[in-house]
Amino acid sequence: MRTEIIVRVDANPDLKKECAVMSLEIDGRAKAATLDVDGSALLKVSRSIPDRAQDFLTIAACIYAADKAVRRKDQDDRWTREISIEIPVDNLSSWSSAREQLSDCVGFLTGDRWEISFYQTPLQLIQRRPRRRRVRFTRLSGDAVCLFSGGLDSLIGAIDWLERNPDKKLLLSGHYDGDVGGPKKDQCELKDLLISEYPNRFKLAQNRIGLSSGGVDTNFRSRSFLFLALGCYYAEILGENTPVLIPENGPIALNFPLTPARRGSCSTRTVHPYFIDSLNKVLISVGTSTPISNPYELATKGEMVSGCLNQQLLQAAYPKSRSCSKFGHTSSWDNTKAGSCGICVPCLFRRSSLHENGWDNQSYGRQFESFQNQLEMPNDPLALLAFLKQPLADREIASRLIGNGRLPFEKLPDYVDLVKRMRQEVLTWVHSVGASAVLRGVPRC
Repeated sequence: MRTEIIVRVDANPDLKKECAVMSLEIDGRAKAATLDVDGSALLKVSRSIPDRAQDFLTIAACIYAADKAVRRKDQDDRWTREISIEIPVDNLSSWSSAREQLSDCVGFLTGDRWEISFYQTPLQLIQRRPRRRRVRFTRLSGDAVCLFSGGLDSLIGAIDWLERNPDKKLLLSGHYDGDVGGPKKDQCELKDLLISEYPNRFKLAQNRIGLSSGGVDTNFRSRSFLFLALGCYYAEILGENTPVLIPENGPIALNFPLTPARRGSCSTRTVHPYFIDSLNKVLISVGTSTPISNPYELATKGEMVSGCLNQQLLQAAYPKSRSCSKFGHTSSWDNTKAGSCGICVPCLFRRSSLHENGWDNQSYGRQFESFQNQLEMPNDPLALLAFLKQPLADREIASRLIGNGRLPFEKLPDYVDLVKRMRQEVLTWVHSVGASAVLRGVPRC
């Protein structure tokens, strides 16, 4: 079932938020969803906003809004959506020439079929208030932008960059959605810990972008696209060729399917090498010079933890970070006061990585060690055990990697070795905490 979306721009901007009012017309239903953009926060860090940065941010916000507004369960296979969306931009010719490449890039990310097109916008996204009251202007500075989600990987990424570049400054880019509690608070708490160690070395720029009405889907698969667009927005303000770092452990970035049934869109593709490469090509084609990279492409999460360049700070800060993909869904938790579920794939990988350093001592909504048999286990830990039970040869690992996303052939042996090291980390952890009945059939390290 094809969904037709046109992003409409109201003639009158929202002067309180200092942004254009953009709403989604979905299959002819006017204002089926409305974007929520805090333009005032963006204006606090830059008096002059590059047109191409505004365009990319507009596109990402519209994709994110459409992703949230169109239900997967209404599709024929109850998952894959076919979405046609028309988005207003200022630089029409550049974006129109990149639309096929961008459609492929976004489709790979969300696991859907997208057809993205553009029209000339009557109003740019950011709309400065006439006779606006003077507000404190925070001039941004930095030699690089690091995406800062509040998770363990982005925390390590920030620490390592600051340690490796003692004479340079870093800008941390944070995004949060008004519908999703947690990320803003997590980012602020980690920032406070970093300030004590690296005073005057970094700034945290946060912005709220999402939907003010009309969101129904909760998978948030395009959230990373918006996250990247914000990072590129800040990089454009800092200057030409400012790099954007998106720290993510290699196995999660590769989106290696734990079982054949979980291949494709059933897991995140946030930092998959193909997605990053595709997005870089799109940005180059429209004249944006902000190279995006993942400095931990070939590192497991455990290697990131043990290799962090400031172990003392990481040990103090990691409890404040959050890796959970299902936080807030507490109805089935044994400990409803915990900050993370403990049983989603990111939580399980987090625990195994911290175990490597002897730091697996946090409380979770549900503990892996509390399961006494596999019948009572939810899908993610079951999939993890199934993955560990499989005698995977290098050829099978390579086949799954290629089947799950295009990869450069010359790097394939490195990716295969990465998956094997991740598997070894997880095996070590599950045998240290799991009940014997649960681990039946799981080989020793």
